[in-house]
Order: sequence, then structure tokens, then C-alpha cells
Amino acid sequence: MIDFIRKHPLPVAGVILFICIAVGLSFYGARSTDILNRSEYSAFYKDMKAKAEDGYFTGQDVLSGYITSWADEKGLEYTVDDSGNIIFTDEAVERKKNVSPTVICASYNYETVRDNVYLLTSAAMIAGTDLSAGRKTVVFVNDEQNTGSGYKHLSRKLFKNKAKVIYMDYGSNAYMSNSSFARKKSTISVKAGRYEPSCDSAVRIHISGLDSGVIGTGITKHPDPVSALSTLLTRLKSKSAIYQLADFEIGTNGDMYPVSLDATIMLNSYAVPSFTKYLDKRIKAWNKTYGGDYEELAYTYELIEDPEQMPEEAYSRKATEKLTNVLYTLQSGLYKYEATDTIPESHSEGDIYGINAVTGIRAADGAIIVDILTQAYDDECMQKITDDNAAAAELFECTYTDGETVPRFLNEKDSLYRTFRTTFYKVNRTTNANTVLTMASDNYFTPCSYLASRNENADIIHLRLNKDQARMITNSILCYIAYKGNLLF
Repeated sequence: MIDFIRKHPLPVAGVILFICIAVGLSFYGARSTDILNRSEYSAFYKDMKAKAEDGYFTGQDVLSGYITSWADEKGLEYTVDDSGNIIFTDEAVERKKNVSPTVICASYNYETVRDNVYLLTSAAMIAGTDLSAGRKTVVFVNDEQNTGSGYKHLSRKLFKNKAKVIYMDYGSNAYMSNSSFARKKSTISVKAGRYEPSCDSAVRIHISGLDSGVIGTGITKHPDPVSALSTLLTRLKSKSAIYQLADFEIGTNGDMYPVSLDATIMLNSYAVPSFTKYLDKRIKAWNKTYGGDYEELAYTYELIEDPEQMPEEAYSRKATEKLTNVLYTLQSGLYKYEATDTIPESHSEGDIYGINAVTGIRAADGAIIVDILTQAYDDECMQKITDDNAAAAELFECTYTDGETVPRFLNEKDSLYRTFRTTFYKVNRTTNANTVLTMASDNYFTPCSYLASRNENADIIHLRLNKDQARMITNSILCYIAYKGNLLF
């Protein structure tokens, strides 16, 4: 600048004015892109994290109360709809009445709060930050048991024609997405009558101490009580033992991973020593694999030989074997593209195109019902997986029934994606080397499908936060809402 002044002499007043403008623009630019109150962010995060680790959030009402109490202390206005969604809305300032409204959505679920403290903190800070901007709405969506109930009942009035909608969640990697899987529920019904048992011994199995979670690509690493029961029944079948299932109770958790098992398996005394020896090995393997992550994990059994304590009824041997066969045949886990598949251009061999999960088993009148939740890239992939499920049912003379289907999410608009990507880069380029958010396709189901059903014209993206970039992304969202990409530099 000094060389410039020497070569282009200006009056002293002009030089001072030039310098002041340059410094002022620099200061304004820095100040205008640092909107997040980091001390408030840290205070909220630390308090919620401590409470989560202490087991404070024992129910959905407790978590909802925590959020609304914080809002009351801050003097924020909000409404709670009939589905338990907590809605914060700031109307547009007068000069920005015509700016497209922004809607931020984040799920709240007391069972996953320990994994989502960053997410809920970010949503709270966006809701609580006063901006001179267009209409801003932040919704804490009630998603207890991951059934989508809160999303399905969101008012369409929240999503005006030009709404820009950001669904946020939390994971190990930060990225943006404009597509995610479809989802379908289905059942297999095993005809199963109850009769006087023919076996003379019984073993009661107990599994508890598991945390639930949203079913996703980590399914193969999550402890599964249904799979544990299937393994035991399959073992008996492979040894040609005579066995019957007397009773069972799976701790189902909506559309999340099941959390417990209590079951009584009847067998003849000659098969007991071999079976209990195998059980001891299974328990040891479970404790080794999962004990470090689940401090209260319990996998135990009790041998019953006293005739007076034996179950009075049990499912027939035929019904028990059918259930064994169905559970063994169902592919519960990940579906991946193989070399022989027709692979979309955007995918490669080995990529995940579907997730199939047994979410529970329940007793019904004259039947045992197996509940299945399937997620898939598109209709063709969904059909392939559900055809496998239907074939497993038909093979063993059981009944397969399709249930609720939610279509895949695909947003072909690019305005929100491009503007937010630019905002993120401009806001963070001078303070952090990692200023590019990856664009990816979700290989699982997201609530964006529900949001798209609220208004087909809405521009929607999924924004995943992670530990390292949660604050950066939160501040960038605030800058996006404030300026809609109209930054000075």
C-alpha cells in the first residue's frame, strides 16, 4: 500500500480515508462472518453432555423439557405441536420479507442423546441466535423410536414454496447430501399353535443392558438379540436335537435396534450338556466383543429340570423349526453391489445398496410375527431385497406382507447446495484449512423423505455434522441464513 501511495500521491485526507475504508471493510467482513456465540455453545454442550452421561435423560419428556426450559431461560418464543415437535420461528425483518425462508430440522430422541449432543447444541444455537434476516424456523423434531411420527405430522405451513430446508444429523464424517434411501416395513407370519410340550428340560435365556440406535450401515457391528436367538435355535437344528420354543420376549424399540431378549427353549435332557456348553462359548464371545461398549451387558441362562417349573405350553416343534429356518434364511445386514449386478454410474462394486434388519419378533393369535425394516437405494434395489424376504417366507410356508413404504429422497435442485457450499468456504477459508464440505449420497434412509412430502417444491439438503466441524458448520449456517450467500468477499 505504501508503494502505491508513493506512486499515486493523494491528499493526506484521501489517504486516511482510503486506509479507514480498507480497515473497516476488513473488520466488517471478519465480524459479519463470526456470528456463533462460542461461549454459549460450549456452556450448552458441556451441560447437556454431563447430564447425558449421568443418565439424566430417561424419557422423551425429559429431553423435551430440557430444551424448552433452556428456551424459557433465554426468553425465546416457541410452540410445541400435537406431535411433540418444538418449533422456534423468527419472522423476517421488514427489508427481507421476500427472502426465501430457511427451515432447520434436527431429530431429538432421548435414547440417542449421548451420541447427538453436538447436533442438539448446534440446533439450539441456531434457534437462539438473533439475526436480521429472512424467516428462520428451527424444529426439534420428535423422533422417539425413529418411527418418523414427528416428521409425518409437521405442518405444511412451515415449508413455504421457496423454503430452503436443512436437515441436520451427526456422524463421524461431515458432508452434504441431496439423496438418501427409501424405506419399507414388512412382516413374515409363521403359523404357530401352542400345545403341551414334549420335551423334558428347558433353558431360559436372558440378554439385557444394550443401548438401542438408529439402524444404519453399522448394523453388522451392533449386538442383536434376535440374531442371538436365531443362532441358538439354528445350533439345535444342526445337531438334530428335539427342541421347542416355549416363550419369548424381544425388547423391541420401534424402528430401532432391539435391546433385550428373554426366551425359554425346551429340549430333551440328553441334549442339555452339549447345548449349555455351546451357550457358555456364545456368552464368552459376546462379553469379549461387546462388554467394553456396554457396561451393563448381561447374557445369562438358567437350566430348568424340575417338572413343576417347566412351561405348561410351547410352540409346536414344526412351528419352532419354521421360525428357525426363516430367521436363518433372512439376510439381516448389508446388501452390496457385486460384479454381476447392474451398477448405477454413481456407484461401484462393493458399495452398499440396501440394509435389511429384523426389528423384532412378537407373538400373535396363532402365529409368530417377524418384523422387518428394509432400506434401499431405489425401487429396483428395494424390490430385490424384499423379494428375498418374500422367498424366505414362501420357502417355509409362511406369509409375507408388505407394510408402510417411504420413497427415497432425491433433490435435483442445486441452489441451496451451491450457496451453502460457497458460504462455508468464504466463512472458513481464512481460519481453517479444511474449508470444503464433501458432497455425498447417503447410503441409508433419512427423514428428508418426510420433509420432501411436506412441499415438493422445497429445496432440501442433508447436512451431517461431526465433532471436528460442528461449530464451523453451525456458524456457517448462521451466516447462510443472515446473508444467503451475499458476503463481501
